[in-house]
Amino acid sequence: MSRPVPEAAPLVGLLLSFAFALFGVLFSSDHLATALVSVALLYPFVTFGVVRSEDPTTAFRPDAVLGAGFLGAAPLLLYGIVVDRPLFGALVAAVVAVPPVLYHARHGASVNPASPSASLAAGLLVALGLVAAGAVAGLLVGALAAVIVGLAAVDYHRQRGGRLRRRTRTVGVVGCLGGGLTVFGALAAAGRPSDGLAGGAVLVAVGAAVALGASK
Repeated sequence: MSRPVPEAAPLVGLLLSFAFALFGVLFSSDHLATALVSVALLYPFVTFGVVRSEDPTTAFRPDAVLGAGFLGAAPLLLYGIVVDRPLFGALVAAVVAVPPVLYHARHGASVNPASPSASLAAGLLVALGLVAAGAVAGLLVGALAAVIVGLAAVDYHRQRGGRLRRRTRTVGVVGCLGGGLTVFGALAAAGRPSDGLAGGAVLVAVGAAVALGASK
């Protein structure tokens, strides 16, 4: 009997992703949306290959995966800025870059000169910046990008062995939950309940991730 080769799954995803990307380039003017859907087609197959492989690092070298993630994300972010869609560009770039970063955190040696705690702080600051930018340019997109970055920062911190003191963790969780309710209440009172829900959900999700991560 032939042995299943989970490492072949990404090739199927790559074929589907490339086909959709080519179609989008030829027939759509929204290249960022094309990139987003293409990545959404590719990553489930890659995830299957990684999860089912006995040793995923033999086929998916952590450093190469990390480099590919950044090489894919950076042009998309710059393109979003050029076409005056920086927030959507940031969302697409986050979708592209975050899975490779977290894969590298699990399977590769750290190449990040910053400590896990400093990386967590930087990630949360970026997430807050995305929420703030979203309040001006579209909170739903900003909130989606922020929750991806914020949750990734929490998971990266945990995977790299970072530990938060109980007091710091408690303050962070309470601050996120209280901040989420405050944001929702303030924007709802201003006649923007949907934006309030999106912004508040980001803070609640990050706070929940900190609490759950601490129990592991």
